[in-house]
Amino acid sequence: MIQPSTRQQASARLILLRHGQASLGTADYDRLSPLGRQQAEALRARLEAARMLDSAVVAGSLRRQRQTQALLGIKGAASIDESLNEYIVDQLIRSTVEQAASLGIEVPDDRAFADPASYLTTFLEWFPTVLDLWQSERLTCAQNGLWSDFHRRVTSPIPHWSARLAAGQSLVVVSSAGVISTAVAHMLGEDLAWQRALNVRLYNASLTELSLEEDGRWSALRINCVDHLDSAAITLA
Repeated sequence: MIQPSTRQQASARLILLRHGQASLGTADYDRLSPLGRQQAEALRARLEAARMLDSAVVAGSLRRQRQTQALLGIKGAASIDESLNEYIVDQLIRSTVEQAASLGIEVPDDRAFADPASYLTTFLEWFPTVLDLWQSERLTCAQNGLWSDFHRRVTSPIPHWSARLAAGQSLVVVSSAGVISTAVAHMLGEDLAWQRALNVRLYNASLTELSLEEDGRWSALRINCVDHLDSAAITLA
């Protein structure tokens, strides 16, 4: 078997991409908006400039993730991995509202729930509280199950990613903010507060790039990078 050279190993990268903007505030959130498609095309240009279009690519099975993957135009092997699917955000929020009294927390008012796109800042400021409640198992959400199970699922591909990079092969992963922030926090040894902060700050079509050191540790080269997007095209949801 041919072993990868040290140079090949050093140049291999794990590229984690958040999907383009989905359709917040519509009857079908799980599809790219027109802007989301433009963001995905900007990602394609970024990957092409970095000579990453021949790498393998894997995405979750949610439509917004698959649509982003398709627009990248990557020529390497493409696959779907359901472990990269996002938790159901609206179900976490709904469960929190239903249990707010027993949890002793305040929730956004009805105007915010009637128009989430306009009140996005309100929800982004509040959502780390929701995540903290779920992560500490004070919040019960039948649709999403336990945080520990979600964490176990989304980190399960990491040994495979490590093996690819150790063999000198780069990989592009397309997923969502919750999945990417959880996986990156796990790989870098960061705590849950760090994960929650990244979760709500991860831009649509952002690029996070990691490398694998010789001792098996992950190193972050860039996190939540959007310099391939025009300022008007930078969105959080």
